[in-house]
Amino acid sequence: MSATLEKSKRKRIAKLRNLPHTPNYINLMTPGDILAEKIFEMGIDAAELAIRMNVPLKTVEQLLKTEIPLTQTLAEKIEKITWMPSAFMLRVEKSYREKCIFATEHPEIPAYRGTEIVNQPKNKN
Repeated sequence: MSATLEKSKRKRIAKLRNLPHTPNYINLMTPGDILAEKIFEMGIDAAELAIRMNVPLKTVEQLLKTEIPLTQTLAEKIEKITWMPSAFMLRVEKSYREKCIFATEHPEIPAYRGTEIVNQPKNKN
């Protein structure tokens, strides 16, 4: 790929994201990651959280693994137990979903969730 074409592609990506530069990676922080860290801090496990939230254990496990989206109701229940504002958790959820879409549209930019690469960047050859 020519340098000019590569430069125009980077500009297009940056324009789409309203960023001053093209990111060289995407960090996918999920509400489940934040919740897992908080309950670890609190010294409780998923089963205890499920009991306190009055929801099935499977729901909490799916939320921690990001298999289901965080809803307003779940965010409010989490807020009552952990004191993490529901608005903050919902913003993290929205940001995560937007970044997932962006990562899908731009596989040339690696997206990381923790240390795991979520999308497989294409070679620039």
